Amino acid sequence: MSKRAALYIRVSSDEQARHGLSLGEQRAELTQYVQERGYTIVDVYADEGLTARKAISRRKELQRLLRDVRAGHIDIIVMKCLDRWFRNIRDYYHVQEILDEYGVLWECSQEEFNTTTANGRFWLHMKLSIAQHESDQTGERIRYVFEGKKKRHEVLTGIMPLGYKVVNKHAEPDKNAPIVQFMFDYVAGGGSARSVMKAILDKFGIAITYRQVYHTLRSKAYIGELHGVPNYCPALVPYDVFHKVQEIVSKNKKAAPSGRIYLFTGLLRCPGCGRIMAGNKGRTNVQGVYYRFQYRCNSRVTNMHVDRCNFKRAIFEDKIEDFLLDNLQRLLADHIHDIELSRSKQTGENAAAKLEEINSRILRLKDIYLDGMIDKDVYEKDYVELRRKADELSVQINKAPSITPAVWQTVEAGDFKETYESLSRENKRRFWQSIISSLTFEDTPESRGRGGKYVFHVTFL
Repeated sequence: MSKRAALYIRVSSDEQARHGLSLGEQRAELTQYVQERGYTIVDVYADEGLTARKAISRRKELQRLLRDVRAGHIDIIVMKCLDRWFRNIRDYYHVQEILDEYGVLWECSQEEFNTTTANGRFWLHMKLSIAQHESDQTGERIRYVFEGKKKRHEVLTGIMPLGYKVVNKHAEPDKNAPIVQFMFDYVAGGGSARSVMKAILDKFGIAITYRQVYHTLRSKAYIGELHGVPNYCPALVPYDVFHKVQEIVSKNKKAAPSGRIYLFTGLLRCPGCGRIMAGNKGRTNVQGVYYRFQYRCNSRVTNMHVDRCNFKRAIFEDKIEDFLLDNLQRLLADHIHDIELSRSKQTGENAAAKLEEINSRILRLKDIYLDGMIDKDVYEKDYVELRRKADELSVQINKAPSITPAVWQTVEAGDFKETYESLSRENKRRFWQSIISSLTFEDTPESRGRGGKYVFHVTFL
């Protein structure tokens, strides 16, 4: 009975580019090899675009091969040479234990190894060590090149985030930059990450997927950070807008799947367990129309995956809305006072004035250099030092808590109730989402029963 052979082939993109290796060539060579020996091919397992140093779990075809080994479908594995199999000693011996357990052999079409003797196993270990050493050296060279590119703020690949292009090895904004800025402003203003797709199509005539939207909104490239390095490329989005959007996206704020619009979706937290409370259709009038939406904690019911919550009552939406409309101006005034106090402690009273002074010195330094009063070396040395100080102050100021434009607009509007009442439910929802980060309340005896009142605590964006 002929041996049941599995052909394992692998090629990384880099190897194919440099050496002309291909999956097709390996397949043809191995097929001829096993036919000459009378083996029966069970299947071909091909990992494409992966190096032999990748974690075993990421080599999907290798994992499929090992499943077939455990199922008893394979007698022998055939590969071109040992480095197609592994360049990592630890992974090799881990897989070899599995093959030994199920009595599966392996052999190479271009190399010969005898693992039945101590000397043969020694040479095998040496071969793997050399392959791992070569791979380590290659990795070190690549990391060295990449570190140099990072220091020069050069792009590492030709694949750029939406809104950027490569110009002289550096990332620069392109014609799609306004789309990115519109996307962030739209979501920061209360729009959902899903409805922004239609808004972009209507405004720019460009179709974009939800996956693209999600990854764009999450990318730090838009505040100038690439590869974990700040100020790597020109920022497209202000620091405060970016972080506001991160809070919104992380909460997955969106309208209910049912099509009903709940004003405080993603904002209200349960006093019992602290989880987000979900909107509920609530009560109906005599015509059967739902008119008093509620919020309940979904963890109040038994759930094998979630600790049961002891807060079982519902909160009517109109009670939350009435509280906010009656107290919003006072709450916003307290919020602004706290933010300004925090900023002064974090940045110092005159951080902005210091930054303005440094930028003025940079301009004066340029004028002095152009007038020939200092040479280029002195100019470059002083410019780099001033630019460093300016960047440090800018980061410090940007990272300090700030008052969002939506909050300022609400404060300046004064008595806005009449305007608010004229809004559609969707725009009311967008308004609350644009200024509020979370709503909490306490479960007290005064809040229970008919006529009970809740005091809500508001955290603003």
